[in-house]
Amino acid sequence: MPAELTAMQNVVNSLAVFAFLGMVLALFAISALLKTVRELQRAVLATPVPGATGVRRMARFESPDDDPTFVLVVSEQCQSCRERAAHLAAIPSGLLQGHLTTLSASAACAAWVAGADHVRAVVDADLLGSVAVGATPSLVKYAPDGTEEWRRVVGSDADLDRLLGVDMSESSNVR
Repeated sequence: MPAELTAMQNVVNSLAVFAFLGMVLALFAISALLKTVRELQRAVLATPVPGATGVRRMARFESPDDDPTFVLVVSEQCQSCRERAAHLAAIPSGLLQGHLTTLSASAACAAWVAGADHVRAVVDADLLGSVAVGATPSLVKYAPDGTEEWRRVVGSDADLDRLLGVDMSESSNVR
């Protein structure tokens, strides 16, 4: 009887070891899957969103100097828009080579950047319809002559910094 028990115990122990190895392999597989998902998310955020077909130049976003204009398009109902606008307002005025603007259909959105003199808030529903972004918050870059150069969906503060070409890494940790 003890020999049969020992053999059975060995089988149970072997099954426990195989189950543990299976769990470890499953964790590695899940980790690889998460890495792939994160890479896909980064790729989607970096993919240019095509502009509206007839609207490529906006006289409203022309600049008097040779600097581009960056327009953050926001919506009142969007919490991410509020966070991106607050981050835009927190960027020091001398850090960026260009003009900063927010565009929305609601005056409430203009209040998000009210304390930042270097950020111009434009509240114009007709202009917002002409710019016609597919998702908010989106950042649109205009050349000094008002010609649209590109538009991107802004998923995070880090995306906004990257698209604007500023390094806010040290100051973004302190809020």
